Amino acid sequence: MQNARRFSFLRTLWLFVSLPAVLSACASSVGIFASGTWQAGTLQQAHIRSFAVDPRNAQNVYAGDAQNGVFVSSDGGIHWKQQQNGLPPGATINALVFDDPGKKLYAASDAGVYVSADGAKSWTKVAGLPQDKYTAIAFDLKKAQSIYVGSEQHGVYASSDSGATWSAATSGLPAHLAIHGLAFDSDAHQLWAATSMGVYRSPDDGASWQALNTGLPAGITVYTVLPASIEGGAQGLIYAGTNKGFFLSRDAAAHWQTSQVPLTGVSIYSVLIDIHTATTVYIATNIVGVLRSTDSGANWGSVASGLPSHQTVYAIAQGAANYDQLFVAINNIYLYPGTNSIFDPTRLLPFLLIIAFFYLLIRITTRRRHASRTMRKPERIIKPEDAPSSGETHKLPASSEHKSDKSGQDI
Repeated sequence: MQNARRFSFLRTLWLFVSLPAVLSACASSVGIFASGTWQAGTLQQAHIRSFAVDPRNAQNVYAGDAQNGVFVSSDGGIHWKQQQNGLPPGATINALVFDDPGKKLYAASDAGVYVSADGAKSWTKVAGLPQDKYTAIAFDLKKAQSIYVGSEQHGVYASSDSGATWSAATSGLPAHLAIHGLAFDSDAHQLWAATSMGVYRSPDDGASWQALNTGLPAGITVYTVLPASIEGGAQGLIYAGTNKGFFLSRDAAAHWQTSQVPLTGVSIYSVLIDIHTATTVYIATNIVGVLRSTDSGANWGSVASGLPSHQTVYAIAQGAANYDQLFVAINNIYLYPGTNSIFDPTRLLPFLLIIAFFYLLIRITTRRRHASRTMRKPERIIKPEDAPSSGETHKLPASSEHKSDKSGQDI
């Protein structure tokens, strides 16, 4: 009995210890029910290249196409509607960015910069910029009127009056430098540029620039640069996605280093910091889908299965209710954890495990109590006061033998 009790105790202890590990294996950092695989969206014939999420309502998601303008979803990616009134036909939308108040949406395209003040229903071309392929847009969050745009041949242009007038912001930049991405750190008042010749930074609204490429390999093309502090991360921590892998700097780009997981053969087009946890970072790659780091870019692992293999992920965004949905562009849009019903078995697995755990625990506890009561139950002893009175008769048990004396008379 002692061994049985010990075995029951050890089995219960094992359940307590193993349950957190099982549940953690089923969990994800995106969405309260996040598990399972990537879900394909409804834009199979699209060629999505950029995303924007309405800062006033994360259910409103905007996707820039390579041929067909902008697609809009007002329900977190379940349904999409094409909007291209005022946009040039066939022009690629390379970047979509909201201004700080979230009232105007700007689009950087192959045919210029466009702005919409009615949720992408209509677009107007921004005047005062030279004809070029525009690739990036950034805003100073402490100066709502300050806008910066990057181009493929004319470098960077800046406006301090919400786009009414523009001026070149190229002093210190090499001629014909292609700009692939822009980011503005409002706290440090620094404008960052990802370019065809590495990383550049301006401390004075683009009036002057400094190259910051120590530690980056020669001939590198930087597609995106992102100071972590913009999204609540550590000061001085900078991320860079390049044609030669992922790089990070912990000293404000004075020196660059690779992550512990080598990604030297991978091109990285977009870097996203999780809005819930600043140490969680996502990158969009050309051959291995979407990767996630939970330690600020030191190590990388896959998010989930279900993305097409060996296809380029052009952009990544986070939106929908509570910002619990990831959106990636692989021509079509893919969502994680997706918009399937909550009753998807893969998303109910953690809850089923919890129910099974408590069911087993109750069964084990009940059996132990029953066994304990059985062992403690005493045999019934007939006491003198329980003996039958003289007027009562009792039958002998069926198993009792019939006894007699030596003379053969019954006793």
